Amino acid sequence: MFRSILVPIDLAHPSSWEPVLPEAIALARQNAATLTVTTVVRETSSFFESRYLAFQMEEAVAGARRALAAIVTPLATQDLPIRQAVRLGNIGGEILAEAGECGADLIVMASHRPEMKDYLIGPNAAYVARHATCSVLVLRPPAQAAAG
Repeated sequence: MFRSILVPIDLAHPSSWEPVLPEAIALARQNAATLTVTTVVRETSSFFESRYLAFQMEEAVAGARRALAAIVTPLATQDLPIRQAVRLGNIGGEILAEAGECGADLIVMASHRPEMKDYLIGPNAAYVARHATCSVLVLRPPAQAAAG
């Protein structure tokens, strides 16, 4: 049913990958799909205003690559290689751009960080769900995480 699955994660919030990656991996295996895990280094106005030098932006992206690899590499197996992508820019826009580039027909993502007390969908998940041209599976955190 699915050929390519994209999982966007926020490196600063394990709640964006801990409950999501096992589900995405299971779906990828069931469908013999490719799996891409991506993170976005947010391009802030400080970068645009040249408060940071180009090497600092490059270091932020390199640090994100290292952190993403530390999360994803142990999960990859010979029967399920996991592609990793680090993007720079607007979170929602870059998730959709990566979905287009990897040919995703499913995006699997978390709805919000666990410290939020409500059950509203987060702004990035809402944006992706509204604008994606493929299916989007938004997973909510377990009840005990949302209550804590």
